[in-house]
Amino acid sequence: MKTLLTLTLAAAVLPASLHAQKVTPIASSKNLPLTMEVSAETRAILQDRAQRDRAADIQAAMRAKSDAEAQLVIDSILNEANAATILAESNERARQRLIEANRSDAMRAESISYLTRRLRGEAAVSDTPESFRSRVIVEDPVSGSRVVREDRPHFYNNNTRVLTYRRMEEIPPVLIASSRMNRVQVLPVAESPYATALTEVARGPAEYFAPGAYAVSYVVDPNSEVTRDDILFVQGSTTFEDAYSYDIVQDLAVAISDPAFADQSFVIEGHASVEGDYNDNLNLSQARAERIAREIVRYGVSSSRLIPVGYGASEAVYPADAADNFRSLDRRVAVFRLQQTVTAVP
Repeated sequence: MKTLLTLTLAAAVLPASLHAQKVTPIASSKNLPLTMEVSAETRAILQDRAQRDRAADIQAAMRAKSDAEAQLVIDSILNEANAATILAESNERARQRLIEANRSDAMRAESISYLTRRLRGEAAVSDTPESFRSRVIVEDPVSGSRVVREDRPHFYNNNTRVLTYRRMEEIPPVLIASSRMNRVQVLPVAESPYATALTEVARGPAEYFAPGAYAVSYVVDPNSEVTRDDILFVQGSTTFEDAYSYDIVQDLAVAISDPAFADQSFVIEGHASVEGDYNDNLNLSQARAERIAREIVRYGVSSSRLIPVGYGASEAVYPADAADNFRSLDRRVAVFRLQQTVTAVP
């Protein structure tokens, strides 16, 4: 009989073994390219109108007794259709959105090619094409050189990612449902094989790592990691800030739709910077990861292949008193190919 210890990839919030460093605020800018005026149709696509009853979703996920019932819960969260299906309805509109995003067909093709190879584990980060490099530019005030964020996600044994929650009721319902399907594992921290390591690298409030808290874990291929710090959202919301951000998500959807990935699943991680309340950041990053997953599902990818997980600020590098441009590098989206499903604990 399955326990609820199996949530697939959706919540890696565990303490990253990253050491926050003191950074002197500087007056640099993001240097984002100017965006073109977008149409009313594109504005409708960027806005997130999905409204969920979280309590009801949690109850439904907890009641699920079979894979089919668990999948229905995931579908209800990630399969919501709305006016944003414009993309699937008209290639012409999709092309115009590329123009609004200040990108060309060639740039998009190059981006999709790199994403596909990277998600397969066949391309190094150093192979990133110029057209796929981040718009967010932070310069060192002394050398004038560009600051590149070092992605150092914390892995436990066998490339396992782990995220913790204070109580079962705070675990996102999409993860609870995923655990019913042995896609992720959920265990009380006291019973987790990573309990000691979790405490050693804890970066959040102590209650998230207490014996009665819960750990969600999943295994990924670290060589498949794709990280973007310029998929931007309107502050405090799940509405995309601009057409470029949405277009990068579309590139990701195209890459995941590659036939080579037909039997592969992916984790979509949302990460935040440290300012603000830890739990609020956890919830917002989860909601944003789910928003991205919904857009990928709209493109035609099965929701059963996606696990959205919000890490909040658990793996942020820069402290709250760093310049916002530095902290913006911690507001990112990371995607991994799921390496294997977990084994249910009897």
